[in-house]
Amino acid sequence: IVTCGLLSFACAGPSRFARAGFEVHTFTHESTNAHLVVGEGGAVLFDTGYLRNVEQLEADLKAAGVDGGKLKAVVVSHGHADHAGAAATLHERWKVPVIVGEGDQGMYTSGKNEPLCPTGFIGNLRKSGDESATYTGATPDTLVADTLDLKPLTGLDATVTRVPGHTMGSLIITIGDVALVGDLFRGGIVGSGAETHFYQCDVEQNRRDVRRVLKDLAPKATLFFVGHFGPVAREAVEAHFRE
Repeated sequence: IVTCGLLSFACAGPSRFARAGFEVHTFTHESTNAHLVVGEGGAVLFDTGYLRNVEQLEADLKAAGVDGGKLKAVVVSHGHADHAGAAATLHERWKVPVIVGEGDQGMYTSGKNEPLCPTGFIGNLRKSGDESATYTGATPDTLVADTLDLKPLTGLDATVTRVPGHTMGSLIITIGDVALVGDLFRGGIVGSGAETHFYQCDVEQNRRDVRRVLKDLAPKATLFFVGHFGPVAREAVEAHFRE
């Protein structure tokens, strides 16, 4: 049983989902998820968590059977410290390219978060600490302006798409019947529902963005892997973000 503190979100525990032709491993530290997609040709890591948890993340990757040879890329869903924090360290240690969305290169190179817009009580309570979090900045290897085919680099039949909203450079990955969406939305702290993220500067635009993902970018996705809590079934996403 994994227990999460409501305010600290101190939650950890790996999970594995087998899909047709690939697997998704989720590693959770301090309630932030790093998702490892593994296929026959290689693996891609979507987010890395905080820099302070990089040793745990490396142990997670190795326990999942992935080393520097099999890990082909790190995709940063967005430039906040709890998602991008360990990417530069993995780049240095594992010689793996880092992919960032155009618009977030300022955060990624400086290692400093942009201002956050709380959507409720928890966001307001955590804003100061979350906004001031920092990490080791670096220059990304690839910037995504629109879409990027991951197959040439990773062997996975997956696509990275930029969906500005939570940040200007926010990215998602679609593969098979799965979408990895970062902080486009979150899972429920309790239960299996979909929820608006703790920080979102334009909530109505976010709702439109989620509906665009459901309709156009990931129409076949039945399961959504999010940056916090989850995963979330399509029905739950449709229910929360319906028109």
